Amino acid sequence: MKNKSILFVLLIFICSCNSQSISGYWTGTMEVNGKTADLSLDLNDSTISSSDNMFVKQRIQNLSFKNETLRFSYITDDANLSFEGVVDSSNITGRLKIQGMPPEIAMHFNLSKQSDTSPSENYTIEKFTISSTGANISAEIYKPKTNSLHPALVLLYGSGDYTKSWLAFDADFFAKQGIEVLIYDKRGSGQSTGNRITTTYENLAEDAIACLEILNQRETVDKNKIGLWGLSQGGMLLPYIASKTDIPSFMIAISPAFSAYEAAAFSDSLRVVSRGYSSEDGHIAAESHREVAEMIHNGSDYKEVLNFINNNTQKYRFMNLTGLHDRIVINKENFEGLYWSGRKYNFYEYWKKIDVKTLCVFGEDDRYVNAIKISKAIKSIKNNKIEIKLFSGANHMLKKTVNFRGFSEFDFPRAKEGYLEFVSQWVEDELYTEH
Repeated sequence: MKNKSILFVLLIFICSCNSQSISGYWTGTMEVNGKTADLSLDLNDSTISSSDNMFVKQRIQNLSFKNETLRFSYITDDANLSFEGVVDSSNITGRLKIQGMPPEIAMHFNLSKQSDTSPSENYTIEKFTISSTGANISAEIYKPKTNSLHPALVLLYGSGDYTKSWLAFDADFFAKQGIEVLIYDKRGSGQSTGNRITTTYENLAEDAIACLEILNQRETVDKNKIGLWGLSQGGMLLPYIASKTDIPSFMIAISPAFSAYEAAAFSDSLRVVSRGYSSEDGHIAAESHREVAEMIHNGSDYKEVLNFINNNTQKYRFMNLTGLHDRIVINKENFEGLYWSGRKYNFYEYWKKIDVKTLCVFGEDDRYVNAIKISKAIKSIKNNKIEIKLFSGANHMLKKTVNFRGFSEFDFPRAKEGYLEFVSQWVEDELYTEH
């Protein structure tokens, strides 16, 4: 019995020696090709941040700490990042890998421990549920820690089942400018209820208006300074939403299109050509999207649309590189949702009716919307309420265009130089300067 007790104690000792944990708040940089970007790691809540690369408090994956070696990964919109570093008492030094990059490209990161506790922010985050038509929307408000009345902003993301975490950087960015910011899980995603498949643009507009009304009821909000910010699909919907409510006094549209089908036509035509097909083939891919949109607008049912798509892919095999491929499943339920029925909408006419100050920002290297064509069309409206800004070398997310093929010139997918500063100054001039 005595020997068994000694063995049991020994096993506990061995396990405790091999069981390691790491905590605290760490900051530093990551580097590639002599280019650096900021990096912070909060191991108290397992999150990663980089202001340069436009992500804040994002959950890391595959975290492990063994034999003084820390490993973790983070998947962004742009790349799959994996980290491995050696930890001493106050530093973590190691290598960074990006999926798709050759191993000879050296990438490093260095972090220093700043504190045992997580840093405090100059805002609080309130969680609540908003009742909308046919759905309960899970939302958060970032509220600055000041006693004055705040401007306020509802943030709208692009197409897809996005949740609040995807808007954390933008919420943090605007909250630090003294703005109360409302973000929410899109209908049918995250903690929000509703059917994502059958959701319509009308539903998305109703959700945004419900959020605007919540801000308009808050005692801490300046009712004359409530706005809308939208990226991609969110930006496309801003003038439509503004036509249904008089709450917004300003709007910021990032990479908006006039219609989903024209965005699909543009991006798929680029994809076809980039895969070695001719420009004429790219044109056929674009026209196929326009034809489907016309069919839906004219009342064709899902069987007719599916039949067209299948026949089209038989005729043009490159169509299987596009969103109109022969593996598509269309039924009565999903045909009523915005992915298909939304193709009959074109919001260009609503841009003509905008009567509040509106900023439109585009990246000239956008592969999802034709930034040059759309910006020219908006300019042709000659609405002095709308200001347009284009950034060369910037993509759909207004990040610096990433060239994975030009490895010697590769840089991190960081915010395009001047973009954040420009938006910050526009907001400062619009909200805090006497006119």
